[in-house]
Amino acid sequence: MLALLVAVSSILLLSVFVILVVELLAIIRKIPNNAELLGGDPLFDLVLNLLLIILMIPVVAFAVRFVQKRRFGSLSSVEGRLRWSWLWVCALVSLVCVALSFGYLITLLTVTDAGEPLFGEPVGLRPFLISMAFIIALVPFQAAAEEYATRGFLMQLVGSYGSTPAERAARRARKAEQRAARTGAALENPPAESRLVASWNRFLAAPLLGILVSGLVFTVMHDYLDWALADVALFGLAMAWLTWYTGGLEAAITLHVVHNLGAFGFSAYEGLPDPSGSTGSWEGLSATAIEIVLYCLIVVWLARRRGLRRTTPGRNDSGSLQTPARHAGRSLQG
Repeated sequence: MLALLVAVSSILLLSVFVILVVELLAIIRKIPNNAELLGGDPLFDLVLNLLLIILMIPVVAFAVRFVQKRRFGSLSSVEGRLRWSWLWVCALVSLVCVALSFGYLITLLTVTDAGEPLFGEPVGLRPFLISMAFIIALVPFQAAAEEYATRGFLMQLVGSYGSTPAERAARRARKAEQRAARTGAALENPPAESRLVASWNRFLAAPLLGILVSGLVFTVMHDYLDWALADVALFGLAMAWLTWYTGGLEAAITLHVVHNLGAFGFSAYEGLPDPSGSTGSWEGLSATAIEIVLYCLIVVWLARRRGLRRTTPGRNDSGSLQTPARHAGRSLQG
């Protein structure tokens, strides 16, 4: 819990600091509109928002290293690092699934919204290229930051409150030894735990709670409504499950990056309209569902085929949590 408090307070302080620095620069340079710092208000807002999200990486790294006293790599996978070969495999699968999803969506919108333009007015080649340069440079880190914070740090934090029967028995034995040493009495067998305590520990140790908490937090981090909010919730829950199943963040990071690059690309074409309060569309939700289901099926098949390690050494696969706008009606997952 201390690690969570440190992480949340740190990101809030850093966010305030960055915003104050931006405002100060605007005052010093006598800029009436902060947007002129980067040549356009939508682009400035986008870059600032992405940078604020990226700050979660050093914040989580600090909390893990100095509060939880473990390596940052333990958030990446059960092997204590990013499994790069597996990450690149997932990246290729992501490209295919996202391309099919966007193709399906464009085709569906052509049929359901016949006669209506699929996209807004193009912003022009130069602004588009400038926006894409920032998007390509920052979105991979933005997506990774959200994965490390929600699917890595948060899921493991929730899972850490649970324990296996062997761990609980060892804990009771240690308490009995300490009690005997303190009182000088003979060492007695520790009392058996109640069914209620055992059931509660099993619930905490199971992946379900971590998946639900991670998915909920990921959802409320996005300022969307209706279909768009359901879109983000589906994505968050699916990626949380996939993180648990594969024992690492690689699959979630790659789909998140590729999906957002595509969605931000369409947004840049239209001049980066503000997605806040977007309601999305049922077409967009269906496209995301197809993308996620197809991706999960392929990744699960590949993970089994490769014999991918899913748990830390000494734990079995069924144990506790180890690791971890409507242009096209798509919602940005971040």
